[in-house]
Amino acid sequence: MHEARGETRTAEQHRETAGNAHAGARAGIAAYERYDYIVVGAGSAGCIVAARLAEGGAGTVLLIEAGDEAERHPETLSADGFKHTFTNDALMWHRMSAPQADCGGRSLYMGSGRVMGGSGAVNGMVYTRGDRRDFADWPAGWHWEDLVPAFEAVEARLRVRPRTPTAFAERFMAAAEEAGFARKDGLNDGDLAEVVGCNDMNYDGDARRSSYRAWLHEAGGAGVQRLTGAEVQRLAFDDRRRAIGVEVLVAGAVRRIAVTREVILCAGALETPRLLQLSGVGPSEELARLGIGTVLDAPGVGAHLRDHPNVCMFYRGEAPVDFRYPQIYAFGAARPGDGAAPDSCFVCYAAPASLKESMLRMIPILALPGRLYRQRWLRALLRALVHGAFRLPPLRRFVSKVFGVVVILGKPTSEGSVRLASRDPAVPARIDPAYYATESDRDTMDAAVMRAHAITRQAPLAGTGVRALSRAAVSTDRRKRRRWIHGATMTTFHYCGSCRMGEDCDSPVDTRLCVKGLANVRVADASVMPAIPVSALNAPSMMVGYRGADFILEGVAS
Repeated sequence: MHEARGETRTAEQHRETAGNAHAGARAGIAAYERYDYIVVGAGSAGCIVAARLAEGGAGTVLLIEAGDEAERHPETLSADGFKHTFTNDALMWHRMSAPQADCGGRSLYMGSGRVMGGSGAVNGMVYTRGDRRDFADWPAGWHWEDLVPAFEAVEARLRVRPRTPTAFAERFMAAAEEAGFARKDGLNDGDLAEVVGCNDMNYDGDARRSSYRAWLHEAGGAGVQRLTGAEVQRLAFDDRRRAIGVEVLVAGAVRRIAVTREVILCAGALETPRLLQLSGVGPSEELARLGIGTVLDAPGVGAHLRDHPNVCMFYRGEAPVDFRYPQIYAFGAARPGDGAAPDSCFVCYAAPASLKESMLRMIPILALPGRLYRQRWLRALLRALVHGAFRLPPLRRFVSKVFGVVVILGKPTSEGSVRLASRDPAVPARIDPAYYATESDRDTMDAAVMRAHAITRQAPLAGTGVRALSRAAVSTDRRKRRRWIHGATMTTFHYCGSCRMGEDCDSPVDTRLCVKGLANVRVADASVMPAIPVSALNAPSMMVGYRGADFILEGVAS
């Protein structure tokens, strides 16, 4: 929940946090300093957990979020606002990875949502469960058949649906069919092998239907006390390893809030393990090195981080691109074979819809490393230049005919980590996604890039004058192609696995999402995923939150 690696929070951000905290106090939070349940993180999973506990009469519930209330940023509630959320510094955490050896030594942007609703309030609204084989490596009780009821309950509340394909979308899908994919209506039946289609999205008309909107905003959040602009710094434990409360930075001061039953961590796969380690739960040698007393030696906390790296291959044709959303997906094996499970994802991206907004976010990150990025006026200057460039008619005409194929490594075998750099909660964790650390990942991404290019070479697209804008991306020279891949790679914001669940000793969380060795702490977010699904993680994250609430409510009823 903090700034980029090696950076500290600015005075401006402290003032912003203080303003949000005062708003929370005015809402009545200050009168409640003891709760039955404290949910840390109001993201896709956390909103569901908190709302369902309140709806189920489990007891008093406090939901803590470091960012703003969503209503302060209407774009988080709008279906068309996704591109604007990406450019709003108040809505995205600014984090940078450790330098990546297989990405040219670059440190990569590792952002996520910072607002009520979390990343589900700022993403592209893609709703895909994944392939049933994704869950074969999950523990007993978490296989595809076990999860369908929770997925269906989430979908009923969100009212997910696909968008009607445009003429360009139809051409892309026809080209994918000629390249070996099968057209499929509906991508949530658990079979994503060699298919292309319009994915479901969580929207309704002009409204985004995030878990925040569906579980808290529309229902009024009855029974859930909310504290925004508040950064949890650590959990406090008694001598029985029972969480007795949390320490929260509010308005520049630390506040202690007591819990009587459970703390549920829903802060995401980059923040949940950081918070546990700050609280003395993690690898004891690492904690001792930083002077943190060990509450529980748990080497698996912060290990096994997975993410989906991607590259975007840009093309330009003769006709304008006529769609706006990430609505067309293909899934398959980079090297197809009989019965091969999908390991890659291909997304058709409309450059006219959000290329400017992507550049507004990424240009300052690329041009202003370290302390320079913290200078707001420099970010504003660069963004003004981007705005000015996109007002030029020649550039607008050029971009109007540009589309991309985003190639996503869907089943990476490389494992990264989230480790503390300091005992000071204001110092960001060291995030190492370890992209392409295995030869298998390098080979798979290379093959997937060539397969994506093959789609654009089919008659429905090639016949419209489509050509690649980067020769290196489609080079027949494997070394040139790989250099381009490693230089163009970025995150897909699909972090998971850093507090994975399982029965083995390396997994710090059990199959009911309880942290092993602690009396009353659960993790209910993407951290617990023991194997990464090939799809986007928003739907699986909501499913985890829904099931986490089930487990707690079952205990209350028994």
